[in-house]
Amino acid sequence: MSDDVPGPVALALRPFGYLLVAGVWAAIGCVVLALGPGLLVVVALAGTTGLGEVIPALEIGQTFPAPANPAEWIGFGAALVLLVPLLTLVWGPVVLWVLPCASWPLAALSLMYAGRALRPGYARERLSRTTNEGGVAMSLQPVRATRTTALLMRFYACGWRPDGAMVSPMLLAGLAWVLAWVVLAQDVPAGVRAALAVVAGACVAASVVLGRRAWVRRFGPTGTTMSELTPSQRRRRLRELRRRRDRRRTDET
Repeated sequence: MSDDVPGPVALALRPFGYLLVAGVWAAIGCVVLALGPGLLVVVALAGTTGLGEVIPALEIGQTFPAPANPAEWIGFGAALVLLVPLLTLVWGPVVLWVLPCASWPLAALSLMYAGRALRPGYARERLSRTTNEGGVAMSLQPVRATRTTALLMRFYACGWRPDGAMVSPMLLAGLAWVLAWVVLAQDVPAGVRAALAVVAGACVAASVVLGRRAWVRRFGPTGTTMSELTPSQRRRRLRELRRRRDRRRTDET
């Protein structure tokens, strides 16, 4: 029996194995989701959170933005100069982009493999493989690629092989996340909250546009035709198409 053909025990157990892997990555993804948008959703649903609860030293109350005393106001200003860039950097590129891309695509791929493991057409082949890309072991890569797995692998690469071009767009997303806390604060004047909401929305829109450009520069536009590929990309695409054709013929026989 070829090493590429799973044995009877492996065939029986691999649906459960892939489901277990999918569950682990989904749990990690949920934690990441809770750290990003989840926190804002909880604050929005609570409806009573004030900025003074997050930064008690301000003693904002109904007299925002008057500080408790000048020394505390100076200390808050210095902390703000350090804290806002740090939160923007951590929550933008890391929590809102790299960590979701490093977890959710793996959960989705594992779930797809669990479904494939139940189909007779995949019984004589492995469903996933591991390669070393730039010193990083990239597991759960599909043996038989589809348009869906190709898209998931692009997000997967963004998580495990981050591209510096995506940092700037996601910094804007991180700034929007920080501003959203002030927008949701009940002890901040309505006019200030409305203005910051507009700024946060503009940051999100700019992040999407710039992020899309960085994505296209790295992966190319979706739906790229053979004529738009480079010679090396064309050769790889042809080899993949031939392998898929041969597998279909083998399955039919």
